[in-house]
Amino acid sequence: MKTYNDTVSQTWIKTVQLQRADLVLVAPVILLNSDDKLILKFDDLRGGTQDYSYTFMHCGQHWEQSNLTFFDFLEGFEENTVSDYAFSFATLQAYTHYKIEFPNDDVSFKVSGNYIIQVWEEGNDTLPVITKRFYVWEDIVDVQGNVSRPNLIPYRTEYQEVNFTVDIKNTDVTNPYDEIRVTLKQNNRDDNAYTNLKPRLISNDLIFYDDDNTVFYGGKEFRRFDMRSLRFQTDRIRKIERGDHRYDIYVTVDESRSYQQYYYETDINGNYIVMADLTNDTDLEADYAYVHFALLYPYYQSGGEFHVVGEMNDYHCNQDNKMVYNFDRQMYEVVLYLKQGYYNYLYIFMDKFKPFFDLSYAEGNYFETENGYSVFIYQHVYDRDYDRLIGVQQFNSIKK
Repeated sequence: MKTYNDTVSQTWIKTVQLQRADLVLVAPVILLNSDDKLILKFDDLRGGTQDYSYTFMHCGQHWEQSNLTFFDFLEGFEENTVSDYAFSFATLQAYTHYKIEFPNDDVSFKVSGNYIIQVWEEGNDTLPVITKRFYVWEDIVDVQGNVSRPNLIPYRTEYQEVNFTVDIKNTDVTNPYDEIRVTLKQNNRDDNAYTNLKPRLISNDLIFYDDDNTVFYGGKEFRRFDMRSLRFQTDRIRKIERGDHRYDIYVTVDESRSYQQYYYETDINGNYIVMADLTNDTDLEADYAYVHFALLYPYYQSGGEFHVVGEMNDYHCNQDNKMVYNFDRQMYEVVLYLKQGYYNYLYIFMDKFKPFFDLSYAEGNYFETENGYSVFIYQHVYDRDYDRLIGVQQFNSIKK
């Protein structure tokens, strides 16, 4: 069965962000039948006007299409036109900025669960331009938990353990082992999420998940750079070049942090914020630049590839963010085309023999690292055959 991921299928579509209308640095999660809104934003670098529409799909816990029909999960129209757009102003890179706020007068949600929004360009009804995941939840179960240093000796220095308890007294669950399903995520990442967790104990209405199975590599605080200004060198920018038709920005050359002692630095847990100095409307006046990354590394690392990842590319590893080794300079390099703003990022190594990426080559893993965790509690509704999202809770490894 097909799993739906965050994807952008066209190279001229940039800076795709799905955010809460009121909280830009949190996961795209809204409460069913509330005033919560999500906003999907994106830029079309072709400029001009294009005819876009958008649709929704209800998914199961694992992001496969559910068996609910459109009439089961949506109120309103099945397909809607993207009518909110505006043109960039005073930028070297011309673009048209599109925006979709929902739920709205045309469409709203009837049931909770995992959803995707897909954006389509007129004339192509087979491949969506954009696919983005989001959540609609119901506040039914109570979730209490914490993040701690693991008790098991092999995990104590590099890992973090997430323990939590789910109170299901307000549900109609009769067989929690079968009906309750859990997803646990670190920093809103999907690549290392847990989706098949089994409880250690069920006692009365309480379900305990605390048996040393919920451990994550701690990683390290995210690296950052600030390119709100295209005139002045700001935080971790070593050079800015302006040509006739482009900007080039050179991030401070990075070094491996794998064997450095841990120290705390404030970050935004891999996210990014579109921002530009001396502008009235950042969405339309922020420009684009070719951003040059460089990682000092004394030798070519065989057996895999280095990539630059973060929310800016949904942590995907592809040819766009694959780094190339410069033997003369003894460093890995890559150039990304990004909109002005404040960015978090990491250097990861994709081992060709492993299905997940590795932070140990350039970043290191430390139990002290500040990380955000999200737990999603689902109830499988058998008579309608769908996964209902009945609880969401956030934890932090440093209590806030």
